[in-house]
Amino acid sequence: MTMAQKVILDIDNALTIPVQDTDDALALALALVSPELEILGCTTCAGNCRTPQSTLNTLRLLEAGGIQALPVAEGNPTALARDREPHFRYLASKTDGSGRRYWDNLPEPPDTRLAAHALPAAEFIIQTARRYPGEVTLVALGSLTNLALSLLEAPETAAQLKGVVHMGGSFDPLDGPPFVWQTPDIPDDVWRNTLRFNTVFDPEAAAVVFRSGISVTLVPANVTALVFQRPIHLERLQAGGTRWHHYLATYARPWVEWSIHERRLPGAHMHDPLTMAAVIDPTFFQFTSMDLSVPALLTGKGSWLTVDSGGQPVNVASEVDAPRFEDWLADRLHAPVLERYLAPAPSAE
Repeated sequence: MTMAQKVILDIDNALTIPVQDTDDALALALALVSPELEILGCTTCAGNCRTPQSTLNTLRLLEAGGIQALPVAEGNPTALARDREPHFRYLASKTDGSGRRYWDNLPEPPDTRLAAHALPAAEFIIQTARRYPGEVTLVALGSLTNLALSLLEAPETAAQLKGVVHMGGSFDPLDGPPFVWQTPDIPDDVWRNTLRFNTVFDPEAAAVVFRSGISVTLVPANVTALVFQRPIHLERLQAGGTRWHHYLATYARPWVEWSIHERRLPGAHMHDPLTMAAVIDPTFFQFTSMDLSVPALLTGKGSWLTVDSGGQPVNVASEVDAPRFEDWLADRLHAPVLERYLAPAPSAE
């Protein structure tokens, strides 16, 4: 049998927060049921929510699954050099708005007895990469702040990590119309001037990572916009029958319903589970070498990921078998958490 791939998940987990994405949590859930992976820990970052919220949501999720020994290291609270308070204020306004009604009848998220790891996220990444040189893939599902801080403190981490798989970016195809990300609930000027997610939440951090020499694979919005968690998938998840499956289905359902009614989509976008799948089973994708411009990323002028512009080469998931992935994801999430992550049963007195 192939040895499980060692991974760290860096996530901005907003599960349980009204009108916020559930996909980071479902990516973690996917990893916890996938024998192809060995999760060494989670680090938390800002984006979909503030970093402490991501930490709390992740600890709650683990406790719901009976997982007590998986480290969760809290990361930096915001970007290295940019003021992201307008971003968070806008997210808070959505939480307080009319869309909240889809979450009105949810139970209060349970308390957790779990606590964050003693090390901050950047130090956790450094020490884990040092312990398993050449073996650890960092799956970055939010900003790249924590990894950048690791590299600034210990540049040798770039050579010690196996690579980075990151959900971020978009590109304009050579043989089609330009890619445009729009959602009817968010005005265009807010997308242009206020909201920043993943790579562009902290472009200075992304520049540190991209210039470090680490092998980077990007899973961009071009492919993640094509995959969804649909109502039928929620029913399959609920049918898992355990407290874990009930927890996931309960708190994922409002985002699916909101996405259908407010964004007029067939379900909720599964950006981060698809990115997780790039580590578990790359056969879902076609990959293309593209050009990445760090100057364009830093200035925000023009596309920083292009098909042919002479920039820094980077591996990009350019096509995806969306129907096969959606069916596979629903089947995987129906499975139980792997035994390797479960706390041992207390010994009889």
